Amino acid sequence: MFYPEDRSEMLEYIQSFGMEEGRGGYAKAIIAPHGAWTYSGELVASAFSAAMGRSDSIKRIVILGPIHDKREKGLFLSNSHYFHTPLGNIPVDQEITEELLFISNHFEINDIPHLGEHSIEILLPFVKYCFPHASIVPILMGQPGAGYIYDLSQALKTVFSHILDDTLFVVSCNLSCDTDQSKALDSARQCLHLFSRKDTSALASAILDGRLNACGGALVVSLLDSGLLDNTQAVFSADNMVSAVGVEKNIVYYSEVSFE
Repeated sequence: MFYPEDRSEMLEYIQSFGMEEGRGGYAKAIIAPHGAWTYSGELVASAFSAAMGRSDSIKRIVILGPIHDKREKGLFLSNSHYFHTPLGNIPVDQEITEELLFISNHFEINDIPHLGEHSIEILLPFVKYCFPHASIVPILMGQPGAGYIYDLSQALKTVFSHILDDTLFVVSCNLSCDTDQSKALDSARQCLHLFSRKDTSALASAILDGRLNACGGALVVSLLDSGLLDNTQAVFSADNMVSAVGVEKNIVYYSEVSFE
């Protein structure tokens, strides 16, 4: 639904964004949107390019995505050994998965949410193209809650603090969604501002009380609150945003951020 199924067509599509294997920046983490590539593909390419300079050293990619089904609550890991893409299978790091499961009762191994959710799936071809030898640690979050946000942040800190040099964090996040375009744009700008300041308190408060509705914003809070990106700076262009009309005529805003 979101990108080409054929391998050759997929490669042509990705390369049309001007990406070159093994060339790029050295970001520790990136935020990339999960819209149809027609709208957001160039932004996703830009986000991944910001970390492609690390392609030889990255062993695992922790990819965090929101669940769109509002009935789901919790943090969901995967029991699968591989996730499939048109460019080939990506192995799931089961050892890291077990470590995360051991740390918090909020984590659950359940592939059902993964099978029906596109927020992680839509970014996987870029993972395979940019980091062909890396494994993934896919984590889905249901409806945001303070407990889930905190537990995820502490789990990330505990498990990954000693292996940061060969880990990349990817958060799947759309900035805003509203039927009013001016409100959607204002919310998107506020979101980017809080990302850039790494103001987890203000960001969490705005997401939990509904003032901001960034789809995936709670996952950004968890990652920032973990302290793993304390020595990085957010890099983005406030003008580098695109919008699209989503379901029920909602205006969705997309952008990309790297932490370098």
